[in-house]
Amino acid sequence: MDQLAMLWEYQQEDMKAERLAKEMRRDPVRQKLEADRNLYQEKQKQHKQIEAQVAMMSDRKDAIRDAIARCEEQLKALTDRFETNPPEDLEGIRALLAEVNRCKDNIVSYENEMKRMVKESNDYETRQRSIRHEAAKARAEFEQLKVQYEKDQPAKKAALDAQRNAVKAKAEGIDAALMERYMTIRKHILPPMARLMGDQCSGCNTAQPSALLRKIRSEGDIVECETCGRLIIQ
Repeated sequence: MDQLAMLWEYQQEDMKAERLAKEMRRDPVRQKLEADRNLYQEKQKQHKQIEAQVAMMSDRKDAIRDAIARCEEQLKALTDRFETNPPEDLEGIRALLAEVNRCKDNIVSYENEMKRMVKESNDYETRQRSIRHEAAKARAEFEQLKVQYEKDQPAKKAALDAQRNAVKAKAEGIDAALMERYMTIRKHILPPMARLMGDQCSGCNTAQPSALLRKIRSEGDIVECETCGRLIIQ
């Protein structure tokens, strides 16, 4: 048996293994497991992000409380100064009132910011409850499906392992350079080999140039389809 014929038989077993592996990857239970796992991980990430935002907000609240306290102290100091040492002219009164108003405006601004933050805190708390609920639901469903998946998995894995052993056996005797060429094509397209049907590549149904046809039919050269890149054999 020539090298291309051996490689063709290898491909038959290789594609059987590929189909089994694809069936395992596309197994509905496995896909749902992966979806639940990804959802759980995403909810954990969201929860940590909110915790970080809440921590930053808590620090900001402390800073605002300190700022309000300072403004109130300044306001009290201005009031005391007015009572103990009132301004002697209109300009002094205006300057003192301007300082008082700045303190009051700052206090109002800080209080408004604090109100917004309280509302945001409540919103964050609501979101955290929702995220925890969704995460717990995904985790529970994952654990339930995992039992079913692990029950069905051994038989499917054993079948795939057996088929891969058959693939390995078929590789014996095939030239290393030819196998490397097959594997290189395999990375880009499946199956990597196709038969010549008339003057067409059976992989992509494209007619081949006459020069390439001569190489396949008479010279027995190893050629690739100019359209899809598959190895073509008769």
